[in-house]
Amino acid sequence: MKEETEKGKRAIDSYLRYSGIGFQLAGSIAAGVFIGYELDKWLKTPGPYFTLGCSLIFMVAGFYLAFRDFFKKK
Repeated sequence: MKEETEKGKRAIDSYLRYSGIGFQLAGSIAAGVFIGYELDKWLKTPGPYFTLGCSLIFMVAGFYLAFRDFFKKK
C-alpha cells in the first residue's frame, strides 16, 4: 500500500515539475513578445523588429532555463 502511495506521489511530482517548465517557457516567450511590441510602439519602427528580436532572445533564454531545469537532478 505504501509503495502505491509513493508511486502516485512521484507521478504527481513529475507532472508538476514538467508543467512548471512548460509554463516558464511560455511565460518567457510571452514576456519577450510583450516587451518587443511595446518597444516597437514606443519607437514607432516601420516593422516588428523589436518584437521579433525580443521574442527570439527570450525564447532562447526560456529554452536554456527549461533544459537546465529538465536535466537538473533532484
